[in-house]
Amino acid sequence: MNLSFAAAAHGPDATQIRADQLSILYSALPIALLATLINAAVLGAVQSPLIPKHIVGGWLGAIVLLTAWRFVGYYRYTRGLTRLSATRGWTIRFLTEVLISGALWGAAAFLLYPPGDPLHQMFLVFVLAGMGAGAVTTLSAMWAAALSYLLPSLLPLIAHLLLEHSTVSLAMACMAMLFLVMMAVAALRARNTLLELLRARHAQVRADADLRLAATAFRSQEGILIADRAGNILRINEAAARLSGFAETALVGRPARELLSPDDAGEAARRSMFEALERSGFWAGECRLVTRDGGRLPISATVATVRDPNGETSHYVGHFQDISAYKQAQANLDFQARHDTLTALPNRRMLSERLARDITRCRRHRHHGAAVFIDIDHFKRVNDALGHRVGDHLLQTIAFRLLENIRGEDIAARFGGDEFVVVLTGLDAQPARAMEQAQQAAEKLRTLFATPFRHHSAPLHLTASFGIALYPQDDHDEDAESVLTRADTALYQVKERGRNALAFYQPGMLDAVRTRLSIENALRNALEENTFELFFQPQVDTTYLRMVGVEALLRWNRPGHGRVMPGEFIPVAEDSGLILPVGDWVMQSACSALARWRGLPIGAPDFALSINVSPRQFFQADFVSRVLGCLEAHDLNGRCLELELTESVLLDDIGETRAKMRQLAEHGIRFALDDFGTGYSSLRYLQQLPITTLKIDQSFVRELREDDGDGNTAIIRSILSVARHLGLKVVAEGVETRMQAEMLDALGCRVHQGYRYSRPIGESEILSWLGGRTPASAADH
Repeated sequence: MNLSFAAAAHGPDATQIRADQLSILYSALPIALLATLINAAVLGAVQSPLIPKHIVGGWLGAIVLLTAWRFVGYYRYTRGLTRLSATRGWTIRFLTEVLISGALWGAAAFLLYPPGDPLHQMFLVFVLAGMGAGAVTTLSAMWAAALSYLLPSLLPLIAHLLLEHSTVSLAMACMAMLFLVMMAVAALRARNTLLELLRARHAQVRADADLRLAATAFRSQEGILIADRAGNILRINEAAARLSGFAETALVGRPARELLSPDDAGEAARRSMFEALERSGFWAGECRLVTRDGGRLPISATVATVRDPNGETSHYVGHFQDISAYKQAQANLDFQARHDTLTALPNRRMLSERLARDITRCRRHRHHGAAVFIDIDHFKRVNDALGHRVGDHLLQTIAFRLLENIRGEDIAARFGGDEFVVVLTGLDAQPARAMEQAQQAAEKLRTLFATPFRHHSAPLHLTASFGIALYPQDDHDEDAESVLTRADTALYQVKERGRNALAFYQPGMLDAVRTRLSIENALRNALEENTFELFFQPQVDTTYLRMVGVEALLRWNRPGHGRVMPGEFIPVAEDSGLILPVGDWVMQSACSALARWRGLPIGAPDFALSINVSPRQFFQADFVSRVLGCLEAHDLNGRCLELELTESVLLDDIGETRAKMRQLAEHGIRFALDDFGTGYSSLRYLQQLPITTLKIDQSFVRELREDDGDGNTAIIRSILSVARHLGLKVVAEGVETRMQAEMLDALGCRVHQGYRYSRPIGESEILSWLGGRTPASAADH
């Protein structure tokens, strides 16, 4: 359909058409006003916890007052006998009211926009966009009315997003501007369509038997067909002949209905046309034209009845145009809306629709289905190493293999990124048997990854993790989203346990994920709320029973939950990336403590403070500059700091690890290898790196017994032998009992750390140690 910006202020029926447009606008007003009140109430309720009550109340009050005023206008318009001469006044009033309404909703973009809360911000954007889309539906009868709402309601939102100056807000502003343009174009097209219908209706009223105008009309690019009162063809124009493929002589005298497709759709179009012509003398719609070569051409058509002076039907005039390109574009858009563009598999939207239908079908027929969530393990490494083009090709290959190895009634979809979902339908009615069938199918899908993929004729090995959820469950509110959530939760458990496996969803899994999410959300506020605390645990030389080192340990006082131990929140911080700001806080706090200790009357301690560094923190590009900057900011010498690394750091990238450790060691910073003996560090790595201390993992110390034989005693003896060979200091962690201390002393390990000597303590207590005042309990355990 061509876009026309011209208004309806021309032609013999211009005044009446304007009146008709205004009538259509007022007929849609009650439902529009009701929707406005509901949306305003919901928006106010949702935003009120974050926006001052007087602002929300003031805005809602303005909405209510305007709505009441508009309803009064609607009542007067519909109850009175509005003359054509008054149309202009009513139109101006309507446009003014719409403009004010749009301005009020536009003001919400500033008044009700909650800073720092993306979820509520997105809700506000969603409501404003929904109101804009609704405006197109109710106001498109008059384009000026649609623009009077769209511009003042959406432009403030766009301006606000632009003022945010973030990448996401700028992208959202561009999308909002595109949405505004699309809505304006949609309103224009709808207005133009309505004008065409109104003009056609008024043209029908004026139609008479004078067919002399047909000669001019026949030069139209639209196909035109004239039939007698019996429906037999009298004339067609050149466009009609071109579209149908028939010459005029071949069609004259034939029933016009023979040109309509004889299938069910064509029969429905005929019935609709005959009923409309009998009822109103006009029909408009879509149908398919039978062409000379037997094809079915989609057309948009109108048919009008021509009446003689006595009011009797004398002729029928039909107009039609080829809409095959539009239909193809519509089909393409529909396909794109429901399929993934890379793999052509159903996308998340289509997956949800088909899964919802299968859940209903399973309930009706009392059998089961299963959703299998598939995640390609470490797929990001493929993209990083080989490029996204290779990654895309692999995803296409995986999609092809999935389709080749599922049943015709099953569904394979791409959920997003490197995630796929396979829906297994028609499983057994017994849950145990259905689970067995689902496991067999999932194991078959796992074998798809056993066959290497190819890249430049070289094999490329991939693995995948699988999470499976059976449905339906006893919960009658179960929907597609809840099934996919359960499958995703099971997948998460597989990834937590090492990947390359499968697991079924079990009750309680979702609670664990929610708990983890709760911890992650709380961690994001912990730094701002200052709920972290640094504790210290002494390292004691048992030869002289004196402190020779201190390890800084992080503790978290979570509001409402008390003290949370690192084992609960550090893994969450690692996975979420929050370990980076948390690690910075620990480094800054530890250096700040060292700076304070330097000013003690007894002077700075002659040993280093040990700080744990996570692998993710260590491999930051600017890690070295961060550490050195922290020391410089507190005027500290590097010799007062010891960084504890885990063995996994040595294995990830030995080149980068060596370079960073040597850079820091040049400034006097020492390094300890934490939990030594639990990983796979080789002697070669220890020789290459500037490590000064090995820390025996507490798991070996905990299992020390006098009757241990060659078990943990032999491991500790080996660690001590390696340390002596390399000239390294050794610290035994987790020493809690006299027996453990005596056995370690006998083995030659004289530096201990653990509850036998001190629990992790606060700064004031560690200062007592520094002053020589050892707690009485230090050697009594």
